Amino acid sequence: MIHFKKIIMKTKNIFLTASLVALSFTMNAQIGIGTTNPQGSLDVVSTNSGVVVPRVSSTAAVTTPVNGMIIYDVSFNCFKGYQNGAWTDCGFVPFNSILVQIGNEGDDPNTVPSVVTAAQLASVPGVTGVVTANEAAYQAYIDANPELFSAPATVTEVNDMITVVNAFVASNGSALVSSYSCSTASAGTMTESTVVSGVTQTITATVTSVGTYSISTTSNGVTFAASGTFSGTGAQNIVLTATGTPIAAGTHAFVLNTTPGCSFDRTTAAAVPTITSTTGKVWMDRNLGATRVAISVTDHLAYGDLYQWGRKADGHEKISWTNGTSGTPVNGTTSTNADTPANNLFITEPVSPHDWRVSSDNNLWTGQAAVNNPCPAGFRLPTSQEMDAEVTEYGINNNNTAFNSPFKFTPSGYRQYDTGALSTMGRDGAYWTSSVSGNSPILQYIYPTSSGSTIGYKANGFSVRCIRD
Repeated sequence: MIHFKKIIMKTKNIFLTASLVALSFTMNAQIGIGTTNPQGSLDVVSTNSGVVVPRVSSTAAVTTPVNGMIIYDVSFNCFKGYQNGAWTDCGFVPFNSILVQIGNEGDDPNTVPSVVTAAQLASVPGVTGVVTANEAAYQAYIDANPELFSAPATVTEVNDMITVVNAFVASNGSALVSSYSCSTASAGTMTESTVVSGVTQTITATVTSVGTYSISTTSNGVTFAASGTFSGTGAQNIVLTATGTPIAAGTHAFVLNTTPGCSFDRTTAAAVPTITSTTGKVWMDRNLGATRVAISVTDHLAYGDLYQWGRKADGHEKISWTNGTSGTPVNGTTSTNADTPANNLFITEPVSPHDWRVSSDNNLWTGQAAVNNPCPAGFRLPTSQEMDAEVTEYGINNNNTAFNSPFKFTPSGYRQYDTGALSTMGRDGAYWTSSVSGNSPILQYIYPTSSGSTIGYKANGFSVRCIRD
């Protein structure tokens, strides 16, 4: 009768130990190899090599075995020892291998094989799968169920002993996964030297056996991780949440600690240059979209972008500044009822209330998490109170005092709500805030001889200076 006899994993180390203990010598002196102070009858010392025992074609080749003998059986690719008048089973099994002996030597190899189920194998640490009794049957099972194996498995059978190499070993939990897709979805942005917040990566696992999972990957100072239980098979999404602080700007690969493997790339933006006010607030050191901090009152390279209130950085804000002037901007003519317009054109709206949006929304720029916040990660638009506090703190009351402050505010002009034309560049400056009065946003203006706050039309294009949350 065919029956399940043994499963032996690579953790058995008894035969090498036994060989060193049981070797006998005809001399009584201690022998040291690589040492002048042997411990025991034989002491072999090395930091970069090992002991090689006789390698024989099979145990049958050893005509006069004696108790305590150890060999390396090349027919099984494993160590065997002779004790109590018989050869032992294999002592070491290759990584990701299962060694199974079913029945007795001499059994009919054509007999229908018995099956070792996944449930039976669960008692062996780190191993899951199904084992059948003869080589052909098991190889057929492997070929029909590739999801159970981390690499193409191979089977050898000698004297009813079946060795299966590359059997799937479930990693990071008890679930079995045949494949991962790491590019399902991503959310959030990362900035150099800034603690990540709201950053996720969604991956998809093709699950063949339900169970637990614990997935993580670390790169550039950031760890994406998730753990839980797959309650169903097939395609299952997992949301990996990021923690940590990115070390450097650039694109970095994140390799999952899973079998099978999977990886995804995420980009970290360069750190945002900032200034710290005496009020204790941290601000960007230049206008949003500017290529540098102003070096003069009318430095056109410090003017930056001109945003319609509540719109994200989608391209409508871009101005090609040349010597303080610009070419004719491209405008759109149709207001929208969507938070994100259909294109990146500047939307002109000559009809009151001069809003690029058909129905007004006062929350599009409220806080860092606002749906259309145009500022870098960790930053947002200031409130009118925060902007007023800085103007008061530094005595900003005209273009010169604005430039002489740490903010280096510039007279960038604005784009008109009705035509989209540029106006007052080099003379007037105005900065949006996130605050509103009724349905009208509040802006901070800085003129040649005055400064203050007032309300504006949302379809106007003004400068933005971001504050750290």
